[in-house]
Amino acid sequence: MSNDSIFKKACLIQLATSCWIGSRSLNQGIMDNFGNGEWLRGQKYLVNPELLGPIKTTIQMARKFLNKSALPFPMTGLYLVPKDSIVDIDGHLDIMKNEFWSKVEAFVGFYRDARDEARQGLGNLFNETDYPENIREKFRFEWRFLLLDIPSRASILSPEIYLREKEKFQNLMAETRELATIALREEFGEIISHMVEKLNGNGDGRPKVFRSNMVNRINEFLDGFQDRNLFQDEKLAGLVEQTKAMVGGLNNPYAFQCNEVLRKKITSDFDRLKISIDEAIEELPRRRIRINNDPEPHLAAA
Repeated sequence: MSNDSIFKKACLIQLATSCWIGSRSLNQGIMDNFGNGEWLRGQKYLVNPELLGPIKTTIQMARKFLNKSALPFPMTGLYLVPKDSIVDIDGHLDIMKNEFWSKVEAFVGFYRDARDEARQGLGNLFNETDYPENIREKFRFEWRFLLLDIPSRASILSPEIYLREKEKFQNLMAETRELATIALREEFGEIISHMVEKLNGNGDGRPKVFRSNMVNRINEFLDGFQDRNLFQDEKLAGLVEQTKAMVGGLNNPYAFQCNEVLRKKITSDFDRLKISIDEAIEELPRRRIRINNDPEPHLAAA
């Protein structure tokens, strides 16, 4: 796939989130009272950190979801999203946004009581000015879809700058291809490695407890692979096709556990698959991916 056509099949997504930190560094003069100030640093909790935990968890889940559903991109805070996944990703993030703000509202309802509790717990270290009057402003959960392209020749750029920007764009696409290939192969490798570990058990010839969620995890990767394989990794695509043929024997955990011949065949097949995916990962070039600190390429709202 050419660099120019990749964004006909994908766009970028930028997820912006924030959560009130709920803590503050202690004045160094206070720390000096406990020993050598050069060796001590401290902070105080402004509220019970468990109150902010659920909000932070939703943010972590949203970023984990993007890591799983999209592809890495060599610009901080951006993910590459396959065109056919845009609606599903947007809908899922919308659900998580509602969950996020529901948890924020719950925290806002506890905020005054949490501040009173901190007043008692912090004693002389309590400072009213540490607490925002409008606490909602400290939270954020939003995203936007972006298109990335090189400016056209008809733009305001001089020919020299245009050529430089074109080269930067091509380098960015090369890094994107490498990151995406590595990410998909390593994700698949981790799933297969986990499956092989379960199939081989503890060395006593019997598999560990086999649960359907292991098969679901494989199927989830297989179902989304075609959309995420934007750079047409043929080697990984071949391994995915092999896996599809093998997964059928795992769809009935009871038969797998009770049929010794079937269990040995599936275990052997997955052992060979693991070797193949490990080799596919090892053969990848491991040059250092660098995020260019130059001005961003041309970004536009999708």
